[in-house]
Amino acid sequence: RGHSGRRVLFKCLRGNLFDMMTSASYVIALCLYWSAALMGCWVLHTVWFSRLSPRLGRALTGMLSGLLLAPCYASADTNTLAPALITGVFNVLFAGGYEAAQGAFLMLGLSALIGLTVGIFVGRMSTSRPN
Repeated sequence: RGHSGRRVLFKCLRGNLFDMMTSASYVIALCLYWSAALMGCWVLHTVWFSRLSPRLGRALTGMLSGLLLAPCYASADTNTLAPALITGVFNVLFAGGYEAAQGAFLMLGLSALIGLTVGIFVGRMSTSRPN
């Protein structure tokens, strides 16, 4: 059993790298991440943000949704998207610091602003209707 683990390690060291995900599994994984992020935002909205004013709760939910759902490229040489929050953190920690993560953080800021704007707009629209 221990010998087969060494064989995989030697294959990787010799340059025989294989794709970890097919395009179908990539799409499934990204959809599962986005579904989990949306469900997490919904749970946070109903458990924590419902205690706040409706406008503030929806604005915070929109901003959090923007932060969790923002896509970006993992690096300059890839053509697949990844969650910007995860990409930014990993690039800061493991791939060259803040300079490597600037694109991900730019996407995070932009999508947080868009999410906040949508949350404020939805909050204003839902509280302006008569009961």
